[in-house]
Amino acid sequence: MAALPPVSLTLDLLHRRLLRDGALVSLGDRAFDLLAVLAEAAGEAVTAETLTARVWPGVTVGPGNLRVQVRALRRALGDGAVENVPGVGYRLLLPLSGPGTGLSHPPVDALLGREGELDRLRMMLSRSRLVTIIGPGGVGKTSLALAGVARMQALRGVHVELAPVAQGALLPVVTAAAMALRLVGADMKGAVLQALAERPTLLLLDNAEHLLDAVAGFADELLGQCPNLHILLTSREPLGLPGEQLLPLCPLDCPPEGEEMAAAIRTYPAVRLVLREHARGGWPEPADDQMPALARLCRHLDGLPLALLLLAAWMRDCPVAEVERVLSGRFQDLPLPAEAGSRHGNLHHMLRWSVEALSPDERLLLGRLAVFAGTWPVEAAVAVCGAPPLEPAAVPGLVAGLVARSLVAGPIQTRQQGLRLLETIRHHVIAGDPGLVERDGLRHRLCAWLSAHLRHQMLVRGQSGFRVPGLLADVADIRAMMTWAFGGGDVLAGQVLALDSFRLWTQAGPFVEIADFLMRAWSLCGPETPPLIRALLGLLLHGEGLTVRLPMQADRARYAQDELEAAVATLREPDVPPVWAIDGLRAAGYIRRYTGDQRACLALWEEAVAIADRHQVPADMVRDRSLLGWMRAELGEMAQARVEFARALAAAERHGVPRNLTLMRLADAEFNDGQVDRAIAVTREALASGETMPPILQQTLRANLASYLLLQGRVMDAVSQALLALNIMMKIDYSYAQPWALERGALVALRLGRPELALSLAGLAQRLLDVGQGRRAAAEREIHAQLSTGLAGVNALERPLELAEALRSLREFYEDLLADGSTRR
Repeated sequence: MAALPPVSLTLDLLHRRLLRDGALVSLGDRAFDLLAVLAEAAGEAVTAETLTARVWPGVTVGPGNLRVQVRALRRALGDGAVENVPGVGYRLLLPLSGPGTGLSHPPVDALLGREGELDRLRMMLSRSRLVTIIGPGGVGKTSLALAGVARMQALRGVHVELAPVAQGALLPVVTAAAMALRLVGADMKGAVLQALAERPTLLLLDNAEHLLDAVAGFADELLGQCPNLHILLTSREPLGLPGEQLLPLCPLDCPPEGEEMAAAIRTYPAVRLVLREHARGGWPEPADDQMPALARLCRHLDGLPLALLLLAAWMRDCPVAEVERVLSGRFQDLPLPAEAGSRHGNLHHMLRWSVEALSPDERLLLGRLAVFAGTWPVEAAVAVCGAPPLEPAAVPGLVAGLVARSLVAGPIQTRQQGLRLLETIRHHVIAGDPGLVERDGLRHRLCAWLSAHLRHQMLVRGQSGFRVPGLLADVADIRAMMTWAFGGGDVLAGQVLALDSFRLWTQAGPFVEIADFLMRAWSLCGPETPPLIRALLGLLLHGEGLTVRLPMQADRARYAQDELEAAVATLREPDVPPVWAIDGLRAAGYIRRYTGDQRACLALWEEAVAIADRHQVPADMVRDRSLLGWMRAELGEMAQARVEFARALAAAERHGVPRNLTLMRLADAEFNDGQVDRAIAVTREALASGETMPPILQQTLRANLASYLLLQGRVMDAVSQALLALNIMMKIDYSYAQPWALERGALVALRLGRPELALSLAGLAQRLLDVGQGRRAAAEREIHAQLSTGLAGVNALERPLELAEALRSLREFYEDLLADGSTRR
């Protein structure tokens, strides 16, 4: 057998790297895992079955997979590095050393997405002698701390790993060992103090949460006697010493819910970490169509770096979608690698270690909080979880304790108002007592709280012009509760919640989901359904309350004839929540408009304005008065329309209500009156107002501006606005706007000599309108008229475009035009 060259090889399990004479040796993930198992055997042969089970846990692979990784090790380390032991398996012949007990710095790129936190840590260490990095398990506290120590080059760095230490009395012993002190006498603490006083030192006490009281006393004594000493701790909760500076460490940013664009998903740090680790194993990058599933997995794992590293390992053998299916509801079972320490075999064990230190009341509250799928305010925890044996008055203090222990994420970690359980912790506590939520009736309590909270918040928002302190209910909680309710939990509670959450969903999206929930609520109506619930559901689904096309909209004429009057009469009964009455009357007005009775539409909207005035809800009053102006303009009553718009704008100014929706409708009215330049100016004013607006309103403003510019002959100016509107529409799945986007694009194509594209887009738009019974507004009517004239002699295409294909083709058409800098008109 060939002699091995005399080299120094260091196997660093903590950071998953192999160093040859200090230089990094390139190894794939599987090869590294194989090397770790062989090294653990200390020169003994390891059977092929054991190697396969350890390197590919839970996965069935053939003998060829093991041979491939053995060859990879031999290529990296030399042919004689791994010996084949006939009839047994393999043995490692190389002597390997560990990274030592002192300070070990992570690779420079290990801190992906942590550049800002690293700068803050360096600044805090330069100002304070005691800094604690706090955060949940697996968030990357140790990696950040090691990088921070490396930045403080003027100080000697000493890393004391406290995870294996079971007794506080051993703190001086492990600190002395980390400093490689040669101890002769029994006074270890004295020796540590003397050594720390000799030169400026930064002492890293890592994973201190299970010894908090002992560490606090030890650190206080060290700082008091060693003036040149700085201490950096990592813990899930602070020490509570005077002068302690805290650096809360948040999970990595994940793609938000609803983000489906592969290019955008790849930019988020959580996804970048997974993809980087996946690539390090020599595996090809997942395709674009797998990115939405990867984004969901990153969110489910809360952006915790440790969990993301484990996810990257799972992706080596399965497509992302398969990993998502396999791991659904089992995230706490993800196995931790050996380098995570002997205390933790998987995420479940890591979390159990934290939960076991809680008091009985804290444990009970933590389990009850699992009913929340999203963020929640403290008052929600009191209302939903404050049932016997817990006292409601005690819940805020218990929540504060859970936040201090990093078991409940606060606003710093969630990056939004409210508190929440990280998904990994939530899965853990549910697995610990699966029947708790049902046994304590928590879903019924949460449904009731959500409905009351939403109804109150929407009324307050309407009264104060949308400038409301406090927290709106989380869509994730609403979704979870309606799914439970319509699955047999409590149908009526789900129907009420669907109506109470209607405004929140239509402002924030996703729009298709609330449409699905409302249709399901409608389908579950029966003889026992309260008339008001059925009436409002029917109005919203047949009117224009939703921003998606619905099958019910094709049934408007029948509904208007058979059910509309009775539904509206129900809204006029006593004790109807004003928000419900306003929404229902607005939807009823749209139904009358679509069935050709504009005067009845005006009357219903005037009634909605009166209710908003009576209950002092100026936001709704402004919105519905602008609808009155818009409808009067359609009827040719421009003088009265301008009066309504002036009153709406004055009320908006007086009450601090955003003006951009009113300006959008005013612009459409001006266009209807032939004032194209005025329509363009008013639309640009709305876009430049600086007022917060939901994506759907921004899309509509840009789409309208594109239409006005196009009809004025400014094609390329129109294209730039149309592309912005199209991108928003596709991102938020605003299906109601799709026909108008297609017809607008068709007229652009016709103007620029692409009649075939124009015909296909226009034909698809008309099919969509026929299904949904859409009704064109002023600019849309003019675009349609010009299209009909221009396409009169164009032959139909053999294969009509599908919607997704048409939208992609239109976007590419716009992008190509703008990229070419075309000046055609």
